[in-house]
Parts: sequence; C-alpha cells; structure tokens
Amino acid sequence: MNNTAKRPHLKPNPNFSYDQELQAELFGRRLLREELKAFSDDLIHQHLRNGFLKVEPGIRTEKGRPVCQRCGNHAPEQLASYQCGRCGQTCVYCRNCLTLGVVKACSQLFTWSGPPVAHPALPKLDLHWKGKLTSLQQQAADQLTQAVQVKEDFVIWAVTGAGKTEVLYPALKDAIETGQRIALVSPRTDVVIELSKRIKTVFSDIRVNVLYGESTEAYTPAPLTLATTHQLLRFYHSFDAIFIDEVDAFPFHNSKMLHYALEHALKPGAPRLFLTATPSSKMKADFERGRLKGVRIPERFHGHPLPLPTFEWMGNWRRQLEKNKLPVKIKRWTLTQLNTQRQAFLFVPSITTLETVLPMLKALDKRIVGVHAEDPLRHQKVEAFRSGEIQILVTTTILERGVTISSLDVAVFGADAELFDERALVQISGRVGRDHRDPTGGLYYFHYGVTWHMIKAFKHINQMNTLAKEWRMK
Repeated sequence: MNNTAKRPHLKPNPNFSYDQELQAELFGRRLLREELKAFSDDLIHQHLRNGFLKVEPGIRTEKGRPVCQRCGNHAPEQLASYQCGRCGQTCVYCRNCLTLGVVKACSQLFTWSGPPVAHPALPKLDLHWKGKLTSLQQQAADQLTQAVQVKEDFVIWAVTGAGKTEVLYPALKDAIETGQRIALVSPRTDVVIELSKRIKTVFSDIRVNVLYGESTEAYTPAPLTLATTHQLLRFYHSFDAIFIDEVDAFPFHNSKMLHYALEHALKPGAPRLFLTATPSSKMKADFERGRLKGVRIPERFHGHPLPLPTFEWMGNWRRQLEKNKLPVKIKRWTLTQLNTQRQAFLFVPSITTLETVLPMLKALDKRIVGVHAEDPLRHQKVEAFRSGEIQILVTTTILERGVTISSLDVAVFGADAELFDERALVQISGRVGRDHRDPTGGLYYFHYGVTWHMIKAFKHINQMNTLAKEWRMK
C-alpha cells in the first residue's frame, strides 16, 4: 500500500457506509499500518477512496531534512538509514520513538477524517467516592474546573500528599458530563497504574481506558483515558483537555518528543492542566509572575506538616561498597527498622548500588527485597510490598512518585549522589506520612557530605509547612 502515501486527500463521501470498528480504532489517533492489522488492505483502500482516512508518510522531508511525522524528531543522531526489505531502497527510520514501533520513510501513518465517534453528554454522572475535599482542595478544584471550561492552561502546585488526585474529580466530572474527551497522563507507568485503580473506582459508570507499555487492555473510544505520556504519540487532535500528573518527572521533563506528543494529542485550543509538587524553575517563574494561571496547595489533606529529613553522615560509602562493606549506620538503621514492624523504602542512587547493597542487607534478613526499572518482576514486588508481604524494599528512584503506603519510613542511601537533586529528594520525602492515621514517620538522608540539593530539599519542605501554617492562621 505504499502508493497511498502520495494519495491526495478527498472530501468524505456522504453516501459511503463506513466501517464503525475502523472508526473506533482510528478516530482521534494516528497509527501505523502495522497497528491496523485487523483491517484488510481492501477496507483501508475503500475508506481512502471515499475520503474517510488521511495517510501520510512516516518520514517527510522538510527544509531538506527528514522529520518523523509521529514524534517530530529531526535530530540527525536520532535518524538512521538501512536497506529496507519492504520498499527495496535505502530507507530512513526514526530511532527516537522506536519503542512504539518503527517509523520509516516508507511507513504510512493513518488518521480518521470521517465523522467523529459520539460521546454523548451525561447530565448527571455519579462519583463513587465518599470523601470530602478540604477548604484548600475545594478552592483548587473550583479554579481547575473553571480553567477547563474556559480552555485555559492551569497548574496545581501541591505538596506531596495534598490529595491532588481528589482535586481532579470535580473538573473531570464536569467535562465528561458535557461530552468532552479527556486524558489524564503521567510520565511514569507506576503512577498510571496507581491512578487507574482509584479513577476506575470513582468513575465506574463510564468507560476508562488505561494505556501503558506493558498494558494488555485493548483501546476503545472512551470519555476518559489514562495513559503514560509516551502513549500520546498515538493520538492526534483527540482530547478536549489533558491533565498531566507529575509534569516535572522524567522522562517528560525536557523531552521535546513528549511535549510534541502532548501538543498534537490536544484538539486545537484545548487546555493543558499541570499537576506537580516540584515544578521546574521555568514553570515556577511563570506561575509566580502570572504568565501561567494556577493555585498552590501547601498543606496535606490531613492537615499535618510534611516530615522533615534528618541528615546522617555515614562516611565514604562508595569506598565501603568497593570493599563489599555495608556502612555501619545503614546496618544499624536496617536492624532498628526490622524491629519496628513498620515498612520502609531504602532509596539508592543506581542499579549498580542496589545490586551491591542488596546481598549485604539480605544477610541481615532474607525478606528484604530490591526493585528497579528494568526488573521484570517490578509490578509484582510493588504489589507484594503494598500488601505487607515485604517489610523493606530497596529501590531506585523509580518509586519516588505515585506509590502511597501507610505507616511508611524512608531512608536515602547516598543522598549526596548527583542523581538526588532537590526535586527527587522532595518527592522521596513525600512518601512519608501520607496516611491520616499515621501522618508522621522516619525520614533519613544518609550521606558523605551535605549537598546544596539536600539543603534546598529541606528548605522546600520547610517553606511549604510555613505556608500551610500561615494559611491556617488567616
């Protein structure tokens, strides 16, 4: 079907009887032919001839340089060529978005140009949630709902544990009731999985898509879609509003590709709603100078202050690990923690550190488990920890966000490592004290020298506590 890439687009034929399954699969999306295997070439041709599909080459030459039409990549180092078995020519392909399937010069990207999939208004959508928003949460929810209504970009800058997911409910409800298509996305798979459990319960009366790399759930048009930011590359002019949770998180932060995906997944003029506990310096400046409208929630939903970290010097931990020695203070903390019967995260700066430390910790107690982003059993281990089967989980920063555990203590091994910047440390610290039944907990930064990032994280947390106290005194 390579010749269709050059086919001019035709106006939709009003007398054509289109395939509703193809419409459901492609409306608001941009997919490779390989992602449409359920549909025959003949069916695709019929819809092209009758103006119900648009097709474009996967790689287009613009201003003399190849550009990927799915992710916008034009960086020479992220484009390569090879002798293509399909077209028989030297073919350029994109390495930037390769994880979603190869896009090359002879690839075809299809979009739907027929009638839209109807999402009827739901005059009264019931929320299956018995909680009640605090005064601060309600103020934020009202402003967020208005921002969606007037199609205005908006940021919610909320401390970790402020209950920002609950703040979304009124805005999501209002948008869905008026027949809008909404996406709630996050850069992290773990966050999407965590969100999906809550959102599917609260919005159980409607279809909710949940899309991420390892997901086996088939896509169906729905009023509400939860997804990783990478999945937005498969959407085109699809959503009336997109809520981006953990907008500052890797890999979305500073990713041109994912920002491109966000802009193209939105309908023209649709708003972006940002949620963050640790905004970038640019977002913070835009908010404080009024260039980006928003609201700050400096207090946790249960009203208790954020736990402040204790700095603990543990000597030259890198040298000790080279000698296969566990720092004494880490050993002491671990043994004490095991005796408390409380669960704990021990954050480490790298997979290498984890693989070195874990056997020494397991020698103290075999029930201590390690997890990292490349671990094939990652999700199972997190669920086992959540259910209380694991007492201490040694982890990389993959679990710095999105996972809420009651009665949790946290320690950072090597808090002076370069990886642990202010934002990472604030997020890690935010794992402690999230439950109203146990709003405190142990929080330790083990280090070989206090860094500026450690100090900034401490000041950041303390400043939010001060703002919350000032708000309560008004």
